[in-house]
Amino acid sequence: MESRSSSRAVGVTVHPPYDDDPDARIRRAWVTVHTRSASGEGLGAGVVVADGFLLTCAHVINAVLGRPKLATPEPTAPEMDAVAVSFPGVDATRYAVELAGWLAPQPQADQWWDGDLALLKVESGPAGLSPVPVGETPGKRLWTWYHHGAPRSLVDVVLQAGMGPWYILDPGHAPLEILPGHSGAPLWDREHGCVTGLVVSRERDNPRSYAIRASEMRDLLASAGVLPTVVTTVYDARTGACRDALIDVLDALPEQQLRRCADRVARALGLRRTPPTVTDLVDTVLPQHHPRGIPALLGALAAAEDVARRVRDAAAGLRPVRILTQNQYDELLALLGPGAHPEVRAAARHAVPHFVLPDPGTAGLDTLIEDLEDRVAEPGLVPPLVQVVEEVAAARRTDGDVLRDWSDRVTDRLGVSREAVRQCRWSADSRASVRTAQPVLRVWLWAAEPTADDFDYDMRLYDDHGHEVWARTNGPDRRSREELCAHLSEAVKELDHYDDTAGVEFLLEEGFFGMAVDRLPTDAGSVGTRPVGLDRVVVLRGQSVRRPGIWKVRWEHGRSCTAGPYVMLDHRTADSVLTRRNEIALVIACCPPDERDLALALCRYLGVPVVLWHRGAHGTDTADELRTVVPEDWRRHLREEVRLRRAEAPDDSTHMGAHLALLWEDPSWSPPRQRMAHPTREGGAA
Repeated sequence: MESRSSSRAVGVTVHPPYDDDPDARIRRAWVTVHTRSASGEGLGAGVVVADGFLLTCAHVINAVLGRPKLATPEPTAPEMDAVAVSFPGVDATRYAVELAGWLAPQPQADQWWDGDLALLKVESGPAGLSPVPVGETPGKRLWTWYHHGAPRSLVDVVLQAGMGPWYILDPGHAPLEILPGHSGAPLWDREHGCVTGLVVSRERDNPRSYAIRASEMRDLLASAGVLPTVVTTVYDARTGACRDALIDVLDALPEQQLRRCADRVARALGLRRTPPTVTDLVDTVLPQHHPRGIPALLGALAAAEDVARRVRDAAAGLRPVRILTQNQYDELLALLGPGAHPEVRAAARHAVPHFVLPDPGTAGLDTLIEDLEDRVAEPGLVPPLVQVVEEVAAARRTDGDVLRDWSDRVTDRLGVSREAVRQCRWSADSRASVRTAQPVLRVWLWAAEPTADDFDYDMRLYDDHGHEVWARTNGPDRRSREELCAHLSEAVKELDHYDDTAGVEFLLEEGFFGMAVDRLPTDAGSVGTRPVGLDRVVVLRGQSVRRPGIWKVRWEHGRSCTAGPYVMLDHRTADSVLTRRNEIALVIACCPPDERDLALALCRYLGVPVVLWHRGAHGTDTADELRTVVPEDWRRHLREEVRLRRAEAPDDSTHMGAHLALLWEDPSWSPPRQRMAHPTREGGAA
């Protein structure tokens, strides 16, 4: 960047289209290229880009001269006598031209990778010609016409992607398509009143076409000393103030850092030329010029957090501002997959139900994502688009972590607080767990003493939609162990009607976690009786949670497959460790029996969601034995591993599996207890 000046050289200044017809200006600037000695239609098109100058394709000039299409030598002045142009939007007269600039087509591997432009000078054209601006725009829906510019030959195309000096064009919605006679025809952006490219070629037997970019056109004009027509952008007061603030922020950067920032922005946006001044850089990234300019600028300033923060503050009033860089946008589309529109739309209804979404009949996934990007979020909060991505990640069983990694990178760049992201992720997981819940039997159990044989209980079976489908309670009086097991047998038979279940969860009070509820016998028909934990996952839960916030934090940390267990050999040491380290989500409790109730109470107070212990043994040897039960991905597989150990000891009281206890406090749900009174230890209903 040779100059730190905030000003830039410009050509003739014009204003945006002044007719009701959005195509009026391009009609006045339309050019048809002819062979002077031949009658009939022309061989290609072109466009007037400055007073007395027009651009067309070099291969169109070659065709007029009867040369090979990809001939590279610059035509001589006598050869150019065979070339004529007309301006069908103004009159049908043919005019002589001179060659003012030549960028020969450069073929490589049967494709054109550079060049193919010719700049022509008209000494005296007709009155009424109107040069049009040339520049790259954020518009993706573009229009062009056949070489004679007739209104009924209009073709609309979609700018699919950039590829070096080219744009890749895919068909739009019109029944017409680009044909060889469209060579040199300008791509017209109606919304911005600007020519953004020149049609060059199309693939054989394929509707895909190519255009040379506006930046290449402007480079040829600059080398010829021709100042192209530009559009003076009139900013509203808010945008103008934000623009001035951005210029002030970037103008304070050291020269080398500013140059590096501009280079990175140019690469991120696919520009062919690095913005030379601070003002050029700011104008390049404004939403009016490129929808992903501000994200690209913030990405270029990733190593300068203080400057990035001031840029975010300065750009806060710009509307609309996309939040994703082009790479992040492309990556998100790839991660979601081509058929994800219904999934993302459903996630948006859950995450941002107050937003009105685009009509699903006409909007694709890209439109939906861009619409969500445009929704404003307060600084520091999770943007609506990221909320929706978190919703999708929570609902997916396979690649949810990959989407969360993407979300972390985006929110880090945007300066969103980690706590805000954690709360957003927690909410998404909670909603997803309700939608994808497995059938589960929940048993609230009270006993007068841990070794007592009379109980109060409340059993409820929930289906895979979280609806209560079966319930039993002990009634006004405590029931015996046999009566408890009879009702439990009835409940697990109902549970077994489902193909896949979450098993049985016993909700107990503190001090009663030592009860061997997984060994309660249940009726198995002709097989006799079997412990409930032999064939089904059985876990313990508390009946209340005093500090749900820290519970959620530890459970979120436990998502990582590398989150290993912490072995508790005495509760005093564990108190200090667990208080300092909130990333511990799994504890193997091997403290002495007289400390066990206190140790479990400590774990629950400090929000540890998962505790594994042996009811009859403790110490380091027991800890080593229990470690073998814990798989690497314990969050998914630990409950089933405990069940398998229990299955190894149906009648062997000396086997470790006969004494395993697992406290599993999944905080993503609160057990519903609607429509029934609940017993208490003292009797009566709560």
